[in-house]
Amino acid sequence: SLKEFAMSVTEVVRWKAPDGREIEGLLHRPAGTSGKKLPLVVHVHGGPAGAYTLSFAASANNYHHILTARGYAVFQPNFRGSTGYGDAFIRLNRNDWGKGDFLDIMSGVDSLIAKGVADPERMALHGWSYGGYMCAWSITQTARFKAASCGAALTNLISMYGTNDIPSTLDDYFGGGPYGTPNVDAYWKASAMAHITKAKTPTLILHGQADDRVPLGQAQELYLGLKRQGVPTELVTCPREPHGFREPNHQVDKIERELAWFAKWGVK
Repeated sequence: SLKEFAMSVTEVVRWKAPDGREIEGLLHRPAGTSGKKLPLVVHVHGGPAGAYTLSFAASANNYHHILTARGYAVFQPNFRGSTGYGDAFIRLNRNDWGKGDFLDIMSGVDSLIAKGVADPERMALHGWSYGGYMCAWSITQTARFKAASCGAALTNLISMYGTNDIPSTLDDYFGGGPYGTPNVDAYWKASAMAHITKAKTPTLILHGQADDRVPLGQAQELYLGLKRQGVPTELVTCPREPHGFREPNHQVDKIERELAWFAKWGVK
């Protein structure tokens, strides 16, 4: 299908986080739109120790060429905790989920608005796994996004710890499990569900029914929490799918649902 649309124009962007640290990311735009204010899709990577690189993107979770072909700018931040920037940088989000990394992302968004790249009234957010965590977290911290799509999202770190297949990873990030003080407070305060009453952003929730890494209950908690707050939301689960969607029809469906969700809520 590549011949059906133009490829993204990509550049490396850098900005200062509130603590003065330089953060890097990628900005993708349609060709010929330099100087034009565009609707912005913020795409948060997983891991959390993932990273966006200058490479060809062609997956259900990284389809910026399709987005730019529809007139969007796509912002992919390599926030603190990302790989590729040294050991100290990758350790910065230990016991800091949803804090410094969230500020890194939002300060990057602000830099694009200040440059006239992004339209602050037309912004959407999406991510998968830790990107889904950051998506769920962000809608409880800000109402600046008009739409969000949270895929395989960690939403309650206490229930996540007791039901997923790698609790030792959470041990590493939080200095142990959530049982007993002070860790139980750290796990809960870093969970979107602890702040769900603040959410206002229309949110699409996507999840695999066979996901052992981030069990389906995480999506169900987010869905019920949003419904109880009267926030527009949809929960879509795909049969047989583990942590990352593998069946081509589900991958295509994911992309089409996200595009439709963003447009429905005015990000177009």
